Amino acid sequence: MKKIILFLTLAFLVASQTVQECPKDGSVFRCSSEPLEVCGIKSLNGQQIKETFVNSCQACSIGKVEFTIQGKCEDYLQEAQFCSPSEKHVQECAGQIESKCAWFDQQVKCLVYPCALNVKNKCSGCKIKNVLYTTEGECPK
Repeated sequence: MKKIILFLTLAFLVASQTVQECPKDGSVFRCSSEPLEVCGIKSLNGQQIKETFVNSCQACSIGKVEFTIQGKCEDYLQEAQFCSPSEKHVQECAGQIESKCAWFDQQVKCLVYPCALNVKNKCSGCKIKNVLYTTEGECPK
C-alpha cells in the first residue's frame, strides 16, 4: 500500500511540472500517441533548437531532445531561451553581466504585464523559482 501511495505521489509531482528532463542515456521508449503537446529543446553550438512534439515521451525518444516544456513551441516567445533542469540547480553564477528578462511560468499569477523580472544574466534568472525562460535585454514596460 505504501508503494502505491508513493508511486501516485511521484506521478502527480511529475505531471504537475512544466519542465521535464529527458534521460541522458539515449533510452528509447514505447510511447503512446496521446496528444499532450510539448516543446522539445536541444542545444546545438550554444543555441537552443525548439520543436513541437505530440508528447514528452515521443520528444525524448524520437526527437533526442534534452528537456521538454508543456505546450507548443509556438505558444512561447520566439526569442525565449528556456531554463534547463540543470540550470535550475546551479549554486553560483558567473559574474558576466548581460541584461536579461526572466519570465515566470504559469504557476505565478501576475496582476500586471509583464510577468517577468530584470536579471543580470540567464544563470541568475534561471535560479529563481518558477522562472521558465529568459529573453535578451530588459523586460518590456
